[in-house]
Amino acid sequence: MALALTREITDIDEVAEACLAAYLSAGEVADQITWNRLFLGESVDQAPPTPAVVARSTRVIECVLPHHADPADYLPGFRRMASEDWAIRLLVHSAEMGRAHARLRGSDITIQPWWHDGGSVQFGRPEIP
Repeated sequence: MALALTREITDIDEVAEACLAAYLSAGEVADQITWNRLFLGESVDQAPPTPAVVARSTRVIECVLPHHADPADYLPGFRRMASEDWAIRLLVHSAEMGRAHARLRGSDITIQPWWHDGGSVQFGRPEIP
């Protein structure tokens, strides 16, 4: 008898899937990974496993911010990746963009809002905090 493991798909997962689909439809080589892998060696014990999309040829990493998380908590990891010539974009629910702007002001991180509309994930324009 086989045992099937299931995992609930969250809206955060849907955002990462929509982001990945956008890169793939544009012909970009991209992968979906988790923040755990991005932040190996960094102290983010309290962070839940969260999806990110890595676009290799354009050297962009799009990280989906968990709901109600403080984006400033992740700055050390983001800065490390930026120092390795990766552009970092943080995908933030549109209701949390004000806090992201305030907490990331002056950083090298670009933030981009997302929301649901008619059952699909929509993205706004990337913004510099």
